[in-house]
Amino acid sequence: MLYPISVPIPNSAEDLCGYINSYGEVAIPPSYLGCAHFFEGVAAVVDGEGRSGFIDRWGRVEIPFRFEGLSRFHNGICAINGGYINHGGDWLIEPQFLVASEFSEGLAFVSRDGENFGFIDLTGNFVIPPEFRPCRRFWEGLAAVCIDDRWGYIDTVGRLRIPAVFEGKRATGFSNGMAGVQMDGRWGFINREGIFVVKPEYEDARPFVEGRACVQQGGRWGLIDTDGRQVVECRFDKLDRLDGGMAPANTDGKAGFISPEGRWLIEPTFDRCFRFFGDLAIVRRGKTYSYIRRDGAVVWTSEVGALVQHPPAPFFV
Repeated sequence: MLYPISVPIPNSAEDLCGYINSYGEVAIPPSYLGCAHFFEGVAAVVDGEGRSGFIDRWGRVEIPFRFEGLSRFHNGICAINGGYINHGGDWLIEPQFLVASEFSEGLAFVSRDGENFGFIDLTGNFVIPPEFRPCRRFWEGLAAVCIDDRWGYIDTVGRLRIPAVFEGKRATGFSNGMAGVQMDGRWGFINREGIFVVKPEYEDARPFVEGRACVQQGGRWGLIDTDGRQVVECRFDKLDRLDGGMAPANTDGKAGFISPEGRWLIEPTFDRCFRFFGDLAIVRRGKTYSYIRRDGAVVWTSEVGALVQHPPAPFFV
C-alpha cells in the first residue's frame, strides 16, 4: 500500500503531493497539486492545471486528467463530477447530479438540487424517489433517511421499516445490527425493529466498529460494547474508531492510541493522531506530521509546515 505525502512549495501556499510505501520510502515523487489514498489499485491526483485523473502504484496514468476534485473507487465504481465512471474512465452514469454518493449494496443516494435525495441503481435511474432531506448509504439492508426533520430507516425497495421519529442532524448506519440515533437530545442505539437496545443517555455517539462504539458523556469520550456496557470510561477529549484494535485518543492536550479496553498501546506524546489506515497512521507533533507503524516507530516525517494528509473517511457513517 502507498500513502500520500506533501512537500511545501517554496514561496507558495501550496504543496506538492506524492506517495511513500509502508517502509517510508518515496515510491512516487511529489509532483501533484493534490492526491488521495489508493483504492482498488488507483489513486486520484491533481495535475498542474488543476485537473484530476487516476494513477497506478507506479505513477502511471490509468485514467486521464479530465475531472475536477478527488474521489475513490469502491466496488469498481467511482463517483466523480456528478456521475459515475469505471476503471477505464468511461461514464457508467453520465454527470447529472449535484450530490452523488458511493454505491453501497447496489444503491447510491443522489440529489439534483442539493436538497431532495433519493436512491439510484447502477443504471442511473431512481428506484427510490428523491423525497428525503437528506439520507445516508445502505448498510445491513437499511438506510437512514430524513423526513420532516426526523430520521427513520428504509429498506432497499423504499419501504419505511423504522418510523422517522429520531432527532438531530444525523443518524448512523447500521453496524453489528445496531444504529445510533438521537431521542430527547440524547444518543442511544436501536436494533432493526427500531427498539432501543442501548438507552439514549449519551451526548454523542458513533457507529460500532470492531465491537465497540465511541460515546460521549460530560464532554468526554469512551467506549461501549455491543451489549451496551461501558468498557472504557468517558475520559478522553477526543476518540476515534478502532482499526485493527487501535484507536486514536486525546487527553490533557496529548494524543496516542488505545486498545479496545482503553489501555495505551502508543503513549500520548503527539499533538494529534489520526486513525490507522492499513499499516500506518498519521500523527502530528508541532509543525510536522509523521507516519508511524503500529508499534509506534516513525517511518517518515514531513518538512515543517507541510499539509497534513488525513486518512480517508470510512465508507459508513
